[in-house]
Amino acid sequence: METDKWEGLKEELKRKFKILEETTEDILGETSDGPVKLGVAEVLIFESPIGKIKLTRESKPVVLGKKEYYSHQAGKSARTEYTYSDTEFSHKLKAYKWHDDEDEWKEIDAANLG
Repeated sequence: METDKWEGLKEELKRKFKILEETTEDILGETSDGPVKLGVAEVLIFESPIGKIKLTRESKPVVLGKKEYYSHQAGKSARTEYTYSDTEFSHKLKAYKWHDDEDEWKEIDAANLG
């Protein structure tokens, strides 16, 4: 979802529903050098007629290349290095619904919406 559409959606939700929480979280990935920040997740939690809903927009740099290093020695592991774009980002929107009986967020499947 493009940035301008995401901002429009947030404004519309703020106008129609009570916003419970709005945060930004880092997306971390594990590499051979340790944890690395891969992107940012914007989280918006609001109260709707069907219950608490959480929208998450993940923004990550586009992968430009992938290089795999193999070891032919016993006991040595293979590793993969990725090359990321500095200017291009991919965005993914996920929706979750809060289930009180299970006390956790469950992802809403887009195929079941319509």
